Amino acid sequence: MSKIAVFICEDHQIVVDGIKSILSGTDKYLPVISFQTGEELQAELEKNVPDLLILDLNLPGITGIDLLADIRKQHPDLPVLILTMHSDPYLVKKVIELGANGYILKDFGEDELINALEVVISGGFYQSPEVERLAEKNNDIHTLHLTDREKEIIRFSANGMSSNEMAEKLFLSPHTVNTHRRNIYKKLGINNIKELIKFAYNEGLA
Repeated sequence: MSKIAVFICEDHQIVVDGIKSILSGTDKYLPVISFQTGEELQAELEKNVPDLLILDLNLPGITGIDLLADIRKQHPDLPVLILTMHSDPYLVKKVIELGANGYILKDFGEDELINALEVVISGGFYQSPEVERLAEKNNDIHTLHLTDREKEIIRFSANGMSSNEMAEKLFLSPHTVNTHRRNIYKKLGINNIKELIKFAYNEGLA
């Protein structure tokens, strides 16, 4: 399996160094290429497009929000994980509407970062637990459309497959499968496998 190419656009070197250190400890990722400004990133994206982009929202020059909007026009299929210190539900809602694939806060730990990248790469949506709690409290983040990966997991769940079986079939970790399931439940407003199976049959996914 080829290694995953990751770009990061972040103007705080300590954050960049931390992410590089975490990913260099695995054999799954190529050395991370970093950019301090959106303009630098835009110039590189005209020549090379990575497998995944980690994007800070607070950048000098063009903002992360404007940069995300531009990236979605030029590279609609590029997975983008938003990296920020802000957990404001309205900001989360905005980047979701612009097509972000995940939202992680800068107080992440090593395990959370690895899990977030795996979820986003596999076609799901990731958001930090703190962001999830605020979303539930404010009830103000629009329901997202199901991704192709989430539809697969719904179909496999309805057919009685366990998380371990799905993980093996999809080349994911069981933890990533369970994260996808949690996101599916949140998107659909359901609480258990019985409701998920009912949804699958009603929508022709089983």
